Amino acid sequence: MRTQLAIIAFLAALAAPSTAASVAGVSFCGGTVVAGDPTDMDNQPGEMSLQAAVDQPASLTTCGKGYLLAKCGDHENANRIFDKCIAAGYVGAMIWKALQVENGNGTEQDLKAAAELLRRAALSDDPAYGPIGRLHYATVLHEGRGVARDPDEALRWFRRAAAEGNAEAAEFLRSGYHTGARDRQAMGSGTPTAAALAPLAAGPQPSEVPLHAPVPEVVSTAADQVALRPLASGEAPAPPPPVAEAAAPAGILLMPQLPADTVRPVAGGALALLLAAFLGGLLFRRGAGEVPLRVRLPQPAVG
Repeated sequence: MRTQLAIIAFLAALAAPSTAASVAGVSFCGGTVVAGDPTDMDNQPGEMSLQAAVDQPASLTTCGKGYLLAKCGDHENANRIFDKCIAAGYVGAMIWKALQVENGNGTEQDLKAAAELLRRAALSDDPAYGPIGRLHYATVLHEGRGVARDPDEALRWFRRAAAEGNAEAAEFLRSGYHTGARDRQAMGSGTPTAAALAPLAAGPQPSEVPLHAPVPEVVSTAADQVALRPLASGEAPAPPPPVAEAAAPAGILLMPQLPADTVRPVAGGALALLLAAFLGGLLFRRGAGEVPLRVRLPQPAVG
């Protein structure tokens, strides 16, 4: 019994939300990162939290948790996981850490270091993240972000990534613009196409409701207006305008009223059914002191 209670208490502790991180203003997901007494489980990351991946060895799962931490805003722990995964040779972590460094998320902004990480990813033969690394490295070469601008070299990397099936690289070769990497204004890389600029030029859509809608003007009728003038000597005040009777609400009556001649037969029929049931019980009941009844059943004809 004690073992069952302990298991229930443990599961409840995992399900209960912790308030320590919200008090400290820490952005996290999956557990708290507030340091505290090791015996105070409310101030410690659980074994199933994303923060626990910081202490786990590098693996595909651990590196993926670093990506989730970055999306949640816990950039410090995300970068710690990325560094561990980069040291183990995971190409995806090189790209994620490069974007962190490029934007200065949880670390000092360094465009040159970010471009170097993307170059390492572009040179890899990883079948999943290699083409993505080549797309990003081609982008920084095309824009000269952290490296000397080299459109011809960028085009070579774009073509290689497109040949490997990267849709964003193929879109750049077709239109000169792709959204595989966005800036802080949510714009992609290259020269924006007309389709990309259309939402910005359109402005507010008709479906958008303004925060402060105009109040409709209320127009009063003559019956609603009262003449504010003093009464003459002996003059009686004018009677108020008659109030129109409210119209009956339209709709379906849930219990329609039936005519009286319709109600009586229904009630009479119910009483007749009750009386027949009572008499039927008397006829088929055979108890002590009662007269037995003989019922002659029709005999089948013999042919």
